[in-house]
Amino acid sequence: MGHDVNWADDISADVAELGPGLAELYQALLDEPATAAECGSRVGTSQACVERDLCRLAELRLVRRVVDDPERWEALAPDSAIAELVAPMQTRVHELTTLTEHVRASIGKLSPLYRAAYRKQFAQSSTEVLRTSDEVRRRLRDLSVQARDAVIAVHPTMAPVAALRDGLDLDRMLLQRGVEYNVVWPHSARRQAESVDYMRLIMDLGAQVRTAAVPPVRMIVLDRAVALIPLPAEEGEGAAIVRDPVVLAFMVRIFEHVWEHARPVDDIAYDDVVFSEIELAILNDLAGGRTDEAIARRLGISTRTLRRYLSTLFERFRVETRFQLGIAAMRAGLLSG
Repeated sequence: MGHDVNWADDISADVAELGPGLAELYQALLDEPATAAECGSRVGTSQACVERDLCRLAELRLVRRVVDDPERWEALAPDSAIAELVAPMQTRVHELTTLTEHVRASIGKLSPLYRAAYRKQFAQSSTEVLRTSDEVRRRLRDLSVQARDAVIAVHPTMAPVAALRDGLDLDRMLLQRGVEYNVVWPHSARRQAESVDYMRLIMDLGAQVRTAAVPPVRMIVLDRAVALIPLPAEEGEGAAIVRDPVVLAFMVRIFEHVWEHARPVDDIAYDDVVFSEIELAILNDLAGGRTDEAIARRLGISTRTLRRYLSTLFERFRVETRFQLGIAAMRAGLLSG
């Protein structure tokens, strides 16, 4: 019995892949029991390799030594091997499931106390203000752990690589629990290698990802019950946690509008449509009188990249100044006035 338990602890996903050599050796023993040397002759392998493979098959309960002739080996039924190997694993699964439920029930008793304390602390306001980035990260983790149904998010810019790595555990935890996760990032993320890697990773985990030329706001809404939004720039790097149902409903509508007009991320291509949407956003920002720095910041690109876009637009419309570009874009119907 102790041997079975140790096997269940050591078993891994590659057990099912016997490989052609083991399968051929097993098939050779189906005809009749044989010694290691005889098996080597049948499969064209050295006796040393055969002896190693026989030990492996014995561990898998697929062969054993003949009782009255220990030098010879005989094949066993795969169904019996499966039953013998799976039984201790099923026992372990049952034990872990029981332990999981015990932990959930035991520690879960504290959740009402935690929620009551926060309700009491913020009874006079539906908004909780976090003043430091550490507070923001800590509370976002707390809220993510409590999320059960859906998380929606909009990010006007991609976070630095270090921040993406820090957030990966939260995203993975949500997705592995079956929480629906929809997120919108800027088109510029499609041209950043680290951002592309991150998008591919969370999409493989089950997230739905889209990009937009200029995502309007930064927000994270969890279960349509609580949202995290940044504080105004003049107030520092903190954030506010919002629970007001009216405000949350408004934020969800904003997200739905952004999501509807964002481009799905399938192969993460930087195609003509994405390119055109960025150019149109640049034209509108120019018409609005924004500086190069402000436009680049809104698009999540560098000023050098922005000027490359402008050079392309000047060449396409055959103009030399930004004023001429604005007039040409209006005549082409790209700007309303």
